[in-house]
Amino acid sequence: MHATSSILIVRTSAIGDVIHTFPVLDYLREKFPHAKIDWVVERGIVDLLAAHPSLSRVIPVDFKKWRKKIFSKATLRDAKASLTELRRTHYDLLFDLQGNGKSALVTLSAKAKVKVGFGYHSAREKMNLLATHVRFNVAETPIRCKYLQLVQDYFQDKERKTSAPVHLRLNEKEKQRLQELLSLKKAPWLMIATGSKWPNKQMSHETLSRFLSLVAARFSFSFLFIYGNEEEKQIADGLSLRFKERSMAVGGLSLPLWQALMYEASGVVAVDSAALHLCATTSTPSFSIFGPSLASVYKPTEEKHMAIQGSCPYGKTFVKHCSLLRTCSTGACIKDLKEDSLFQAFSFWISSNHLSMRKNSLKLI
Repeated sequence: MHATSSILIVRTSAIGDVIHTFPVLDYLREKFPHAKIDWVVERGIVDLLAAHPSLSRVIPVDFKKWRKKIFSKATLRDAKASLTELRRTHYDLLFDLQGNGKSALVTLSAKAKVKVGFGYHSAREKMNLLATHVRFNVAETPIRCKYLQLVQDYFQDKERKTSAPVHLRLNEKEKQRLQELLSLKKAPWLMIATGSKWPNKQMSHETLSRFLSLVAARFSFSFLFIYGNEEEKQIADGLSLRFKERSMAVGGLSLPLWQALMYEASGVVAVDSAALHLCATTSTPSFSIFGPSLASVYKPTEEKHMAIQGSCPYGKTFVKHCSLLRTCSTGACIKDLKEDSLFQAFSFWISSNHLSMRKNSLKLI
């Protein structure tokens, strides 16, 4: 096996999948504390990775933009600039942790002595097999272990690894806003982040409201409602008004600032989304609600994280996520969950983590 002083990680998207790959970065940094570790990622996710303390360099690509005007001069110019940046370094090791055609283009273009990727049964798209030298088939579940297993298999390391929390770096503006939020009076509080880009991963607004009413009646938590777009803002503002004595809505958070705020929460309530996966990088426990994706695959693995799984009334089964995730007309697997069953599971989670006794530095008013 080659001496290793430079490593390239190829995982271009999406935000949740990039976060799932953080344990690989932790593992490599521990194994090679002085190595140069770079990462190729979509331009829209650069800020997340640039804030990670273990990375040496982030190399942006812009496939989402390029594919819209694939033959335009601007696209060719941008792609050439990214390729030039990519090929500046000749790496000892490259890990393609995406396994599709898009990552294959990056992997083929990069200079590396050894290119490691998924095997025939694990690669998402078979053309990716043409881009790598060494390949491994790995188990699909849980997702956070999948990528780490591939890297450990390359090093013939069978020891089960656990990831420590990571603190993403904040810039001065982010630090200032964090302090503004944390300057409010002390009280235990929960972050409520139930938005998702996929409507069928979202809870019913009415059920969420009734569930939080049960929580408010039984526990002394305040609520911080997170939103990322105008639709989510309307929902968050509405919930904040309903619980106006003990809540507020906050948006416009960068991922590093969002993570820093999570560290201050008693817990995070989320669906299968970036919020849940970001919480997994912290020391804060989570309570998550799943419908068309499997909690056993996507929920954080530590015991402090608890998930409740909705069931499909139409008898659909799946091993990762439902084939009708984007097209089901009802989303009943998650939208038909009842507030009583949610609250029962939530209460068990609270008891298991002793959250009602935790003191935190944020009072939401």
